[in-house]
Formats: sequence, C-alpha cells, structure tokens
Amino acid sequence: MRNNDKFDINNFISPDVSNAPVYIWVWNDICNREIIDEQLEEMQKLGIRSFYILPEPKDFRPDSMPTNLYPEYLTEEYFDLCAYAIDKGTAFGMNCWIYDEGGWPSGSACGKVVKDHPEYVSGGNYPDLLNKEATEYFIKITHEKYASATRKFTAVFTDEPKAPLNPFNKDLADKYEQAYGESILPYRSLIEGKEKPTEETVHILRRWYDLCSNMFCDNYLLPCKKWANEKGIVFTGHLDKDHSPQGCMNGGGNFNLMRALRCFDIPGIDVIWRQIYPENKVKIKDDMNAYNGFFPRYASSTAAHNGSKLAMSEVLGVAGPGLTYDMMRYTVGYQAVRGINIFNPFNFPLGRKGQLLAQELPIFTESQPYYRHLAQFNRYTERLSYISSLGERICETALYYPVSDFQGRLNAETVAAEYDALGRKLEDMTVDFDIVDDDVIQTAEITGSGCMYIGRAKYKHVVIPENAFIPTATQNALDKFIEYGGKVSNDISDCKSVIQADKSGLRAMHRKAENAEIFILFNESEENSNYCVHLPSSKGYLLDLMNGTLQGLKTENDIINLTLVTGETAVVLLTDENYVSENAKEFKANFDISDNFIFRKDVELICTENGFENVKHNETAAPISLGDWSCIIGSAYSGSCTYEISFTLPDEAVGKEGEIKLGDVRFTASVYLNGQYLGTTLMPPYRLKIPKNLLAKENKLKIVVTNTSANWYVHTDYFDKWTVNELSPYFETELDYAKDSVSGGLFGPVVLYTE
Repeated sequence: MRNNDKFDINNFISPDVSNAPVYIWVWNDICNREIIDEQLEEMQKLGIRSFYILPEPKDFRPDSMPTNLYPEYLTEEYFDLCAYAIDKGTAFGMNCWIYDEGGWPSGSACGKVVKDHPEYVSGGNYPDLLNKEATEYFIKITHEKYASATRKFTAVFTDEPKAPLNPFNKDLADKYEQAYGESILPYRSLIEGKEKPTEETVHILRRWYDLCSNMFCDNYLLPCKKWANEKGIVFTGHLDKDHSPQGCMNGGGNFNLMRALRCFDIPGIDVIWRQIYPENKVKIKDDMNAYNGFFPRYASSTAAHNGSKLAMSEVLGVAGPGLTYDMMRYTVGYQAVRGINIFNPFNFPLGRKGQLLAQELPIFTESQPYYRHLAQFNRYTERLSYISSLGERICETALYYPVSDFQGRLNAETVAAEYDALGRKLEDMTVDFDIVDDDVIQTAEITGSGCMYIGRAKYKHVVIPENAFIPTATQNALDKFIEYGGKVSNDISDCKSVIQADKSGLRAMHRKAENAEIFILFNESEENSNYCVHLPSSKGYLLDLMNGTLQGLKTENDIINLTLVTGETAVVLLTDENYVSENAKEFKANFDISDNFIFRKDVELICTENGFENVKHNETAAPISLGDWSCIIGSAYSGSCTYEISFTLPDEAVGKEGEIKLGDVRFTASVYLNGQYLGTTLMPPYRLKIPKNLLAKENKLKIVVTNTSANWYVHTDYFDKWTVNELSPYFETELDYAKDSVSGGLFGPVVLYTE
C-alpha cells in the first residue's frame, strides 16, 4: 500500500490499487486467451482492479455443482493461461494474487495429493494437513507451478484448510508423550468423543488439542507462509467456521483460531450467505443469516498482534442474485468499523450460461444492467479500505478468547455464551476491542504504565468471561498486568467508549494518523437515525466515501449532527491542515414533483442458450403512479425503465443550486435534468446535487431506474431442465434470498430542494 501513516487527500480521492477489492475470477468453463482478453476488458469497465483465479475443475463437485473447466486443472496448458491472465492483468495496472486450490478447501489440489500419495489421506480425497509431507507435496504441485509460470502475483490465498475433525495418529501420540511424559492411548475414546470429559480428564483434551493446533500451524500454515515470503509475496486467506465462537473445534479444523490466524501475513475471515445482514431485513435469524457477530475482530486483532494493519474478508459469496448495493455497503461497513480493510468479493465467473448461472450467486457481470454501476461501488470500497487502514487504531480493551474451554468441551457451551454476550455488550457500548488469547498474553510486554503491548496493540483492560478456564502461565501474566496497573475483570461498566452519541446502534473506530484523527462511524441500528456525536475537536471535515469529496464540519460545542441510514458509514477527519472542501448547505425551498410521470421499459435482462442478453425497448411512454412497476410490466422484469416528467418552477428557483431526493428507489437511479447527467445514485439516501444555472422555468427530468436480477431468477423456468444437484447446493437458498429483492421502480416521493 501507499504510505498510510499520514492522511493524503490524493490517496483518498484516488486510492492505490492495493486498496481495491480483490474479485474472485471463477474459472468454471472452457478458457482461452480470447476469453481472458474479453473478461479483463470487462473488469476494466466494472472498475475491478484486483483479482485472483479460483479454478473449479470438473472433479471438484461433479455430483453437486458440475463445471466445464478446460484446460484441465494443473496441466501445463492451464498454468500457461493463468500466467497469461496474471501477466496481462499486471500490465493493466491490476493487483493479482494466486489461489492455491482447485475449488476448496485448500490443501488437496482437488484430490491429487492423496491420489498420488494415498498414505497422506485423512478422509475421502482430502489429505491430513497435520502431515508436513502432505503440505510440501501440495505446495510442489500448485504453488511451485504457478511460480514457474509467472512471478507477477503479490499474494497467495489459502481457503478453509483444516485438520481432521478428531485427529489421532502415531506421530501425534508420540509427541504428546514426549511433551507430557504419559501415553495418550488410554484416553483415545475421550478424544474421539465416545467418552464425556470430567473435571479429572478435561486437561487431557486441552493438552491434546493444543498439540493439534500447533501441529496444524507448524505443518500446514507456516510452511505455506514460508514459501510465500521466500518469494517476496504475502500469505493470506481464511479458515472455516470462523464466525462461531466454538468453530475452531466444531468443523473449523484448526483447534485455536487466533493462533492459526497469526500464521498469516494478512489474516482473514469468511462472510458468506447472510452472516452479516440487517436484522430488520430478514425473516429468520440464525448463525448464517443476520448472525451479526463480532467475528471480524479475529482477523483485525491477529493482524495487530503481528504488527500489521491489514486484515481481509471474503465477502458476498452465495448471497443470492438480489444482492443490492445497499446490502453490499452494509456488509463492508460492518466489517471496516471492526478493522477489516481488504475485501474479496465473490464472484466474477468465466462461464456464464446454462447451469453455471445458478452457481455461487451473485455473479458480477456487465451483462446484468444492475451491476453495470459496480465501478462506483468499487471506488467507494477503495476509499473505505484506505481510511480504515490509515494511521494507528486506538483500542485499549481486549476480550479474552477462552480456547481452553472450547478444547476441553466440559463447559464449552456456557463459556462460549458468556464470551459472545460480553463481546456484543461491548459493541452496544460503542467500545472498540480486540480479541486476545493465551499465546499473546503470555508473551506480551507489560509496562509500569498499566499497559499490555502486543505488536501494534496496546491494552489497558482485559475482559474475561466469568467461568473461563485460565491456564497458569496466562494467569501469571495477568497478575503482573494487574500489579503494574492494568485491569482484568468481567466488569465492563467502565470500559471506554470510542465516542459519545445520544442514541444506540452506532459502531465506531478511532484512528490516529500523523496529521489527523479519524473517526469511522457506522449505523448498525435497524432504522435510519439522527445522531448527536461529541467530537474532541471541531476543526476538520466529513469525508464523502462515494464521491471522494470533503465537507467542512458543522458543529456546535464540538457536537456534530449526523443523519445516517441503516448501514451508512460516516468518516470524520479532525485535522489542522486545510483542504479544498464544500460547506454544508441548507436547501429550504422544496417542490414535490411525484405526480404525472410517464414510464417506459428501457433495457431488459433476458437469458438465451448463450447466457444473459439485454433487449433494448422502444415503446411509447405511458402514465404511471410511483410505486412498484410490476403493475405495468409484471413481476418478472429485471432491467432498466425510464421515468420522465416536465415541471414548472417559480421564478425565484430558476438558476438556483439545490438537490433532488428520490425517496425510495428499487434499486439504482441515473438522473438527467434538462439533458444534463446529474449522476447515478446506488443506495439510500437516494439524492443528487443540482448545480447552479441548471434549473429553468420549464424543466424536464429523466430518471432511469434499474433493479436487480432477482425478478428474473425467481420467475424464470430457465433452470427447470437441470436437477438440483446440477445447479448447486446453494441455489434454493439463494432463490429464497432473492425473493426479498423482487421489486423494481421509483417509489418516491421525488422532491426538489433549492436555496
């Protein structure tokens, strides 16, 4: 990244490519250089400046998500095409990573590791990643082949690697006996879950899974990191089940999530389905649907402990074809305020016809009218990434990760609930916090100022779940921390909030750069809210993430009034430096122009045997009342439609500066006033500025509204010829999600405001 210790207005307006979302280019079909050229050109139009190739070979999921990848995965022809794509992308100024697997989870090379070496198997066609030899062979046939073909990638991504669920082998047993002086064999049934732990045996499980955790790090993650670093690139990715407190044991296959994430140069998390989603927009809430936990902090915390600022997230996978920019903004903003600053959206597919259009939705392609505006959202995300990695994060509170309880199973459910509740309460108090575990507490630098230093982090208060088990070495370090003036308790009543606000639902991060203080404020409440926020200074600016502009702060007694819709992020920059900015203006005169619109279809999304196509309509416009356009064109229409109106203004409004507010829009609106393009607004609040000297006595307004692909997906019979197993295991859930976005139209009210 560019220097991000000091706020630079040019870096904010035009962020470096290292801040760009890294899109997943799914290779699931026949590939050649011509297709690569076409799709790289399409990426440029969509504002995609970073990518990695995720190959989905024919052998990946042949019985549940069949693909047509050719050339075959791991052949010389395949690596030649990957090199061509990466080299050409780099020549375009793009940031290119490599992905280390054919499908997922990482570590098997789509079954080739155990096919070539059956002795490495742990189950099915997946190798035992506690075996270093299996990892070395995996690297040899994947990483090394990419590096031989091209050296122009900047990172290697590993995806959900995992050790066996209940690992047990001679090597582990020998290491356990060497470490603890006793055999593990009498406790095998305990380890395999056939025997319940007791107070007398729980320490066996803790020791065993601590050993397994170390083996997973030493024999898979760290060799992968070493390979990358020796090539001068970074090691990144994420693990499985990272959103659940006990996920490290219950399917995550890493046994200590914090320890494993510290093996990454850029640690990450996984946000698929609707794990992060506004609760008021879903009917059923569970751990994969508006779960909204604090799990992004795993990655940002371990990054800080490693001495880094960078943490990443794979986002938007299988969120459905009705995913709106509003929901995308919520998802990235929710994470940015918790320290995530590199986003990895899913999916830009190579294959775009037949059953491939049902796999891993949404798909971000130019052929869908809604996603033609993706470049705007990408630039928004780049600015958010830049700001959320700027300077140093101010975070003095740490929440203890009770991994010994998760490993020991005895009180795991109780302690997990306490841990989760404490984290959520801290967030409700607008307290920023990291997560710490035994490893970092035991090795932390503790000073007489009552501070615990770990990498870039500095803590004054460690919060402990009430019933958590604390290992002796950890307790000794905490006692020293207390002795030197630090605080250790489960009482969070005096934890320091990032900022004072008059309403709940606000989340906040405070960062300090060399020349500025930054407050990132995110409205997580279920409704649009007006906040009175107390600032430590009144000298500074509000940053507009969408437009890259600055607005002078308007405060009274260091209090700023912010109106934020659900999922909206505000950025306050406090600084003595002077930048070109705008002053907030009040437009008091208003003119409601919601009546007498005429309407016509514009560009419709259809699908043929060749995939998505657009049909341009040239129908005569007809009168319409604002609301869902299905009353005129039916519920199955996905695409764009045009609203037009002529209106008269009083003389005192002519030539005045102002703004137009569109009210409710489903879901984007491109606005033209008197033939001049005002811009495209992607999400609430739907409003655009009107420059001086544009408003006339007689005016013509055109609004082109575009909805998502949800309407087409929900109503089409296109996929009826395939079975569920041919479409993907995600498709039915994705269609259910899409029903929430089956709408389209200008709902209004449409109101003009002038000076």
